[in-house]
Amino acid sequence: MPLQPATRDDLPAICAIESLYPAYITVQPAEQHLAALDDPNLAYLVARDADGSVAGYVIMAGRRSPHHIIELRRIAVRNPSRRLGRPMLLEAMRLAFREYGAHRLWLDVAEENERAQALYRSAGFQQEGILREAHYHDGSYSSLVLMSMLEQEYKEQEGKEQT
Repeated sequence: MPLQPATRDDLPAICAIESLYPAYITVQPAEQHLAALDDPNLAYLVARDADGSVAGYVIMAGRRSPHHIIELRRIAVRNPSRRLGRPMLLEAMRLAFREYGAHRLWLDVAEENERAQALYRSAGFQQEGILREAHYHDGSYSSLVLMSMLEQEYKEQEGKEQT
């Protein structure tokens, strides 16, 4: 699924999608998103429906990392039943490794978000560890699972898909 740079006009949709997942995503004010749009270290990307509306968004950080390490900071969809998460993830991976020159792409995901973990594993991400009680929401702490993929792993996986 194609991802394209987000614009200021996309911010209301991004904020609305973000608010659908308060247990997993720390909701940011629109002003913070607006400032981030101009940060060259960040990639704010959207997937669009046929009518041009925002179906989902991706945020990646580290585009200018001297270590070639990119964080997949967010991936969220407006309607999970449409199953757009996987194509958006695959396109984000392609961009990270092919366009942004990543050596390593990493993310953290809520330990209780088994659906997302399964998606990342199916795309080739490896679990690296757990950040214990690293996220606070609704009066309690939860742990985050660290996952990553290296450039060589991406290339190997890409080669398998082409055969």
